[in-house]
Amino acid sequence: MSALVPTSSEAAASPGQRAGARRSSGVQSVDRAFEILEVLAARESAVPLSEIAAATQLPAATAHRLLRTMIAHGYVAQLHDRSYALGPRLAALGDAASRGAGPLSP
Repeated sequence: MSALVPTSSEAAASPGQRAGARRSSGVQSVDRAFEILEVLAARESAVPLSEIAAATQLPAATAHRLLRTMIAHGYVAQLHDRSYALGPRLAALGDAASRGAGPLSP
């Protein structure tokens, strides 16, 4: 269980700096999706694909495919200027987590 809690140095590192460590934790695409979500969460405004790719050290095509999947599920939103932001489904997850609720309904 302690592997799920980042050390203080991991918590202070940027998503790109932690990328190598997290990519080896299990399912690579899931790790990468979380990296992208963390980049979006760390910014005060929407983020263009080029910045997401640079921050996560992912090829732009890979980041784009992951973003499209997260958009389809509501976890990421694409704005009119083609930049990306956190999506509305994450608010529901946060609410459920803060209540200690069980699984969310679709």
